[in-house]
Amino acid sequence: MESDDIAAVWQEQSGSGFRMSREEIRKRIEAINRKVRRRTIDGYLVCAFLIAFFVAWMFVGMNTLQTIGSVLLMIGISFMAWQLRANRFRLPSIDANDTLAHLRNELVRQRDFHGGARFWQRMLLFVPGPLVFFAGFAQAHPEVIRMIRFEVVSFVVLALAAIPLNMWMARRYQKQIDALARLQEES
Repeated sequence: MESDDIAAVWQEQSGSGFRMSREEIRKRIEAINRKVRRRTIDGYLVCAFLIAFFVAWMFVGMNTLQTIGSVLLMIGISFMAWQLRANRFRLPSIDANDTLAHLRNELVRQRDFHGGARFWQRMLLFVPGPLVFFAGFAQAHPEVIRMIRFEVVSFVVLALAAIPLNMWMARRYQKQIDALARLQEES
C-alpha cells in the first residue's frame, strides 16, 4: 500500500471528510499482510540456509578464526530471524473496533523494522561474523587471497547498500503513516 494509493482512494470519494469503508481498510491490511508474510518466509528460508551452510562448513575443518566467524555469523542470522518473527504482521481480530488504528500500528512496526535501533542492532550483530570468517579463511588459504578480497569488498558494499535501502523503506512507511494521519484529520 503506497501513499499514492491512499491519496487515490481519498480523491475518488465524494462528499466531505474521510470515507473509507471498513472492508476497504481490511483489504489494505490483508494486502500488506501478504507482502510482509512473503518477505518473512523468504527471510526465514535465507536464514535457515545460511545457518545450515555454516554448521556444515564447521565440520569441514576450519581454523579458530573461521570457527569464531561462523559462530558470530550464526548468532547474527539467528537474531535477524528472531526480528523477522517479532516483526510479523498481525491481522486485526474480527471484532476490531478501529481497523485504521491497527493499520497505522502495523505501518509503524514496519517502519521501525527498517529504521532506527532495530536496524542498527541487526547490522551490528550480522556484519562482524562474515568479516572474521573471511579473515580466518584468508589465513587458512592464502593462495586464494584475491578472491577473498573480492568477497570482502562485495560484502562490505552490500552491507553499506543495506543502509540507504532500509532508510528508504522506513521513509516510505513513514509517508504512508503521514498520509493516514492527514486523512484522519480531514474526516
